[in-house]
Amino acid sequence: MIIWGSRGREHLVGHGNFHCPACQRPSSYSLKRVSRYFTLYFIPLFQMSTLGEYVTCDSCGSAFESQVLSMVQTTESEKRQPWQCPTCHNHNPADSSSCLRCRRWFCANCGRDNPSDSGECLLCRSQRGL
Repeated sequence: MIIWGSRGREHLVGHGNFHCPACQRPSSYSLKRVSRYFTLYFIPLFQMSTLGEYVTCDSCGSAFESQVLSMVQTTESEKRQPWQCPTCHNHNPADSSSCLRCRRWFCANCGRDNPSDSGECLLCRSQRGL
């Protein structure tokens, strides 16, 4: 009887420093790639496909999509400035965390446009209004 199948394996692709959205401080990260391997008698023989990449914070252990590495950290003064909604172009006061016209909100950490009904950022998982 021949036993064959597949399984996922993680490989370290890179590491460096970034601003972690979860612990809110500069930290080191590990970039990992998950690939599916063909196995024969539970021994991985060759890679069949790449399933994706993700980043883990070495300080708090949180995991994020790899796009978190391209985020630009905003300063406190930038967070307090009046802002214009990139979706509907409405001008909003500095203390407003969501657009007063279209109700979409923008993450203060990564700037991602999020739907009005989501409580956390879809990219960096920061809580709404933080």
